[in-house]
Amino acid sequence: MRGWHIGKVFGINLEINYTWLIIFGLIFMSVSSELSDATREVPQHQLWLAALVTTVLFFVSLLLHELAHSVMAIRLGMKVSRITLFVFGGVAQISHEPRSPGVEFKVAIMGPLMSLFLAVMFGLLDKAARAAGAAPIWTFSCHWLAVINALLAGFNLLPAYPLDGGRVLRSILWASWKSLERATRVAATIGEWFGYTMVAFGFLQIFTGAVGGGIWMLALGWLLAMMAKASNQRVQIEHTLGDIYVHDLMSSPVATIPADIDLDHAAHAYFLSARFTAFGVEDHGSIIGLVRMDDLQAVPRERWLMTTVREVTRPLDPEKMTITADREAVEAMMKMAENNAGRLLVTDYAGSIIGIISQSDIMRLVRVKGGLGI
Repeated sequence: MRGWHIGKVFGINLEINYTWLIIFGLIFMSVSSELSDATREVPQHQLWLAALVTTVLFFVSLLLHELAHSVMAIRLGMKVSRITLFVFGGVAQISHEPRSPGVEFKVAIMGPLMSLFLAVMFGLLDKAARAAGAAPIWTFSCHWLAVINALLAGFNLLPAYPLDGGRVLRSILWASWKSLERATRVAATIGEWFGYTMVAFGFLQIFTGAVGGGIWMLALGWLLAMMAKASNQRVQIEHTLGDIYVHDLMSSPVATIPADIDLDHAAHAYFLSARFTAFGVEDHGSIIGLVRMDDLQAVPRERWLMTTVREVTRPLDPEKMTITADREAVEAMMKMAENNAGRLLVTDYAGSIIGIISQSDIMRLVRVKGGLGI
């Protein structure tokens, strides 16, 4: 899930997904309504200002929750590429599964601890503001933020994977059973059933007239169930891949296409002939990027004879588009998912491109090993 880049903290990219605008608007309206009910004879512009500040501070709280996870993960040797705020909150993109139960526990618990800290902090601010005779709209704002952070901590501590409490549960099971796969299967199953229970309650709310709350509960429960299922599948894939490395699965050499031929020639002489969906783009003996079938499809057919491959090439970005041959295949899979890429160019220690690996290469091995029960 990618979004608009808004900054960088501790080397972590901060992004906002477009769906975040939905929840921002809903929370702003909800807080405005609650402030209006709780305070009387307050000018409308002050009400909206207080609601805006409260809503922004709520999302700052979500960001700090995710940053707490991320900073701990970085301290324990993991890579965190970005944090994205979206309609259901925030998510940190961590490079790989924790290497030990202890690491899992420390990373998972930091988010709820941060939310509890914020709940206490806003609670103390509420008391201080009341003692100082502050306007009711601001004391209400502090109180609301204290309550919402306490609820956020409590919800995340539920033992339903992939919530933080589910990750804590997984770390405990992992330490007891010495099996990440088994611990994930149990924790994710609990997470799935918890999500489906929320879906059922959502339908019940809708049928009893609470349509808005029911739809929200239904959507959140469904997302939780799907995330639990996907997390379980991801760990199973990692277990299946085992000690398979990029050099075991890559295709070499890279099939290339000249940069200066037109798209019509490229389609017939390369894509149709070789039946590949992507090629490295070659210019004077060097690969300068990748071109996919999708890139040709984005250009109207009547312009193919007037458009060169160079013009639609995705320029080579070593950070996002390459991986060294000695890395684990699961790391390649994660990098593809992180950058929404179907393939990566493979390099040697010197940075020279020696091959290419695709999602289909990895998933083909997973299917074969799964089918053989290996």
